[in-house]
Amino acid sequence: MTCSCCTYKCEQGRDCPVRKQRIKEVNDAYTNGYNDAQLDDPYVDTIGTFKALVIVLAVCIAVTLLFFMWWKV
Repeated sequence: MTCSCCTYKCEQGRDCPVRKQRIKEVNDAYTNGYNDAQLDDPYVDTIGTFKALVIVLAVCIAVTLLFFMWWKV
């Protein structure tokens, strides 16, 4: 059996050492509460997304108003 995980053609199935290592890393991260992975605060991400949404809406409304003002002239 050959293991060529770099090309995703591993013939070992569940016994693949690379796959076992990746599963172990995921399981360790889950049991440690993802403390090792530097995850951002979801609240901060939500506020940033909301601010971006407000900016996009404001730009769309401004462009629409300019279009209608130009169309009436």
